[in-house]
Amino acid sequence: MSSDLERKNKKTVISLLVLVFVMFLFALALIPLYDILCEITGINGKSKQDLSSLDYAVDKERVITLEFVATVSAKTALDFKADKFEIKVHPGEKITARFTAKNKTNQQLTAKANPSISPGITAAYVKNIECFCFSSQDFKPGETKHLEVQLMVDPKVSSDYKRITFGLTFFDITQ
Repeated sequence: MSSDLERKNKKTVISLLVLVFVMFLFALALIPLYDILCEITGINGKSKQDLSSLDYAVDKERVITLEFVATVSAKTALDFKADKFEIKVHPGEKITARFTAKNKTNQQLTAKANPSISPGITAAYVKNIECFCFSSQDFKPGETKHLEVQLMVDPKVSSDYKRITFGLTFFDITQ
């Protein structure tokens, strides 16, 4: 009887360990799957932009306020801020936003910024032409960098949207 019980317990433990391993692999796969989903749907401002068709007529009748939010993840030792909190823009007009980031440590730091656009429905209309967020940034100890983003708001965006927030969050990816 105890042999049957031991065999059942052993089978249960092995089944649970396999389940934990599968859950771990699924959790690892979620990150790239999320990035792919965001790229396809444009959620969170991560859509790939077709930059060849960015020759819009500027709509001088409307003004949209682009608000810039700069944050860092909890374990990223950077001071990061937008040089201007907001910029008024006409839809179709290309603008450059500037940011300043400083490594607060005495060690080399590599960080990557992830963009986000809010309200989410406007992400398809904000064209991120050039951005330091397209690649990782290396910071020497104590180094300050001045970084730029070039954006354009598609004139097709609904006139209901008068303010769009463009956020960038730096994450420490130093190995």
